[in-house]
Amino acid sequence: MKVLITGAGGFLGRRLAAELAHNKTLAASGGEKTPISELYLTDVAPIGVPEPSDFIVRSETGDLSDPDFVASLASQNFDSIFHLASMLTMHAERDPGQSYLINTEALRQILDQATDCPKLVFASSIAVFGGALPDVVDDNHVQEPSTTYGVHKAINEQLIADYSRHGRVDGRCLRLPIVLTRPGAPQPVVSDIVASILREPVEGRALTIPLNSETVVPIASAGAVVRAMVSLHDAHENRLPAKRALNLPALTISVADMVQAVRRYAPSDCDIAFAPDTAVQAIVDGWPKGFVSHYAADLGISGDVGIDAVIDDYLNHREV
Repeated sequence: MKVLITGAGGFLGRRLAAELAHNKTLAASGGEKTPISELYLTDVAPIGVPEPSDFIVRSETGDLSDPDFVASLASQNFDSIFHLASMLTMHAERDPGQSYLINTEALRQILDQATDCPKLVFASSIAVFGGALPDVVDDNHVQEPSTTYGVHKAINEQLIADYSRHGRVDGRCLRLPIVLTRPGAPQPVVSDIVASILREPVEGRALTIPLNSETVVPIASAGAVVRAMVSLHDAHENRLPAKRALNLPALTISVADMVQAVRRYAPSDCDIAFAPDTAVQAIVDGWPKGFVSHYAADLGISGDVGIDAVIDDYLNHREV
């Protein structure tokens, strides 16, 4: 089985590559577990790769806004594709045209040139939902994305469903809540502000949180995401929802409870303070408080059991 991961240099891509290197197999279209023969990793920057002895690992640097590079990927007849590559929210807002090339046109080209109906797992997002949201959002809530990033994710879900209907790919879309925790330096994105509540104190760094302590957010660990992606890949096509898209069930938690938990892991002298920022608070208040799925359990997909599991997942894999 020949497998492609786009966005393999990101923290989710690295975790997924490591998971596949450990598992060594994936389910083929008929459901039987099949050994991975080649793992192909691509991103815009050089990629550190796992080195299992059981199969070949290749990596290639390339830009998904370059149609020639995308065509070279699409021509390689992968059996399975995990499509994680994406331009993130703030960058997409600043440059919608470039975002469309990377986030949507590249996927359309991959779909259009696919042969032999490969399985395709797409990392979608909670951002496909927007507008006046209820506290709890399920798989079938009407999509009204309020960002360019969310619009592109919603378009991609529709493309994957349509190309699956035509038998060109066997697509599956997993909508992710806020994924914790990206290692390294803080990033200028709102989701990383939430991630920093766990990351900075356990790394011994002082933290000022621009949110009210009672703010509630839906989160998932990187480990829960990767396990869910593999389970969704391996699920038989007949068990998928009609739209081929579902939410990853999230752990709903307040910022105050996150802080209380992380203090058990942080140095005793680590300073954690609150300085709410009106603009950041407004963005987070626009997110759903709960993110649930009617389909996940039947596919063997679940979220994290508690905040300590999320913190432990970060501590045990921050070097991956």
